[in-house]
Amino acid sequence: MGVIINRYLNDVTWQKAAAISPVINDSEVHVWRFNISQNIKRLEKFEALLTADEKLRAGKYKQPKDTYRFIVSRGAQRIILGRYLDQPPVELQFVLGENNKPHLIGVDGSIVRYNLSHSGDWVVLAIATSSIGADVEFIDAAFPFRDILEDNFSEHEAAYIGTSSKKFFTLWTRKEAILKATGQGLGEHLCITPALDGTYLLDALLTGSNKNWQLNSFLLHPGYIATVVVENTGQKLQFFDADLF
Repeated sequence: MGVIINRYLNDVTWQKAAAISPVINDSEVHVWRFNISQNIKRLEKFEALLTADEKLRAGKYKQPKDTYRFIVSRGAQRIILGRYLDQPPVELQFVLGENNKPHLIGVDGSIVRYNLSHSGDWVVLAIATSSIGADVEFIDAAFPFRDILEDNFSEHEAAYIGTSSKKFFTLWTRKEAILKATGQGLGEHLCITPALDGTYLLDALLTGSNKNWQLNSFLLHPGYIATVVVENTGQKLQFFDADLF
């Protein structure tokens, strides 16, 4: 039976990354962040990187902000992953694989795996050489989270959260991140997914319960909490501000 190690990182340093081909090894996880609003002025450049199907999908959103978010996040994802693979961003092909997990066609999963999440004005992209999951949430103090504690959190987790929005969203991103990494999906599995700090045995009902996982939560930006989880343990996380053009 596998375990999950949950921890909160208080001190995170975001580095400016040069526009060169980065290299990642088995002992690393690279975490990228970028802001939607700050990149709207480059919208045409991002859109030029998208496929016809992606442009069609972008046009189906009812709200302009959702269209902009999709174009920027998908374009940025292409740019960053293209650097790791030393391939032109426009040539990358994305598909949904097992358990609806996105992956790149023709790319060995041992070279690079990734997961992306967005909330509000921010996007996080996590990259590793093993299974990876990421989630980011805006810490919305007005969200009535106490209404969903009983169905989605253990008694100990609910007691820890209390009335704190930050604690709620921290634990929520942890549950989302591990379920995204395994492709489990949400539903009844949220309650049995351990999210408090510490080391826990995984319930056999959870996909990936035979593996070991390392989970790290941190502030992506003031007001935004994020969690990245990766298969195995001991990887060193590096944090980058995306310099996209």
